[in-house]
Amino acid sequence: MKRLPFIALCMAGLSVAGLGWARPSPQDQSGQSLGDIARKLKAQQGQSSNAGKTYTNDDLPAARAGDGVTVGTGGSESSAGKSDSSQTHGEEYFRKAYSKLMGRKEMDERQVDVLQKKLNQNNVQYYNDPQVALQQQYTRGDINKNQEDIDKKKKDIADIDQALSDLQDELRRDGGDPSWLQGDPVSIEPDVPKAKVPEKGKKMSREYWQTQFKAARATLAHAEEAQKLVEDEVSFLKARQVQEPSADAQTEINGKLADRQAELEKSTAVTDKAKQNLDDLQKAFDASGAPPEWSAPE
Repeated sequence: MKRLPFIALCMAGLSVAGLGWARPSPQDQSGQSLGDIARKLKAQQGQSSNAGKTYTNDDLPAARAGDGVTVGTGGSESSAGKSDSSQTHGEEYFRKAYSKLMGRKEMDERQVDVLQKKLNQNNVQYYNDPQVALQQQYTRGDINKNQEDIDKKKKDIADIDQALSDLQDELRRDGGDPSWLQGDPVSIEPDVPKAKVPEKGKKMSREYWQTQFKAARATLAHAEEAQKLVEDEVSFLKARQVQEPSADAQTEINGKLADRQAELEKSTAVTDKAKQNLDDLQKAFDASGAPPEWSAPE
């Protein structure tokens, strides 16, 4: 009897793990050709090679209202400064990422200050006597919630610091100028780009409308958050103004109050603009004849 070459004997018993077939044949049981299987394996290898990819702040969901920077409220962006090491970025990218992170950090730090003032106020007004507690505005539950909010904000700030460190690492990796991560005073208000309204009669996809509404609502939420923060700061300064007897302290308070009131005017204007953008987008959507569910919040 004629002997088969050793390699042929091996081929006869070949078993390919994970594909569910025990011997080579033009097609497997599902009707896939060898070419189809090879392409599938190549695609799977391509996916696994991307498993270690890190993402920039543009890749992450805007879980925190309107930032585009998802630190803290709604998801920390501790990898905001990371990106695919095969890519390099220029000055605009780094300045924008840095500005967003620093603006969010300033807002969080100021919110911690306001929350701490509220906590101190609540502790003063709270009595351990259950009979008195029933008649007062603040309860131990309010105080505990206040402390939880402070702790969460502090964690958000730590996440931002990590994201800033990641961004610095990325800058060094890309050979960027350190001055790109320095800068002008940051603003806690979001940028409010003009709403993207398609040409009349032009049909847009569901994905387009959902993306536009999501961005517009997030920007409005961010603007409202910033406005509420400044309103709280103004209220505390006015209360301190009434309580503080010192002339020097009054001068200091009046200066801070003037700054915050000017900022409040700006914050209110930004919020109004964000509301108008959302209204304009809604009108364009209604006129487009697209299904109503395409504009529903996610």
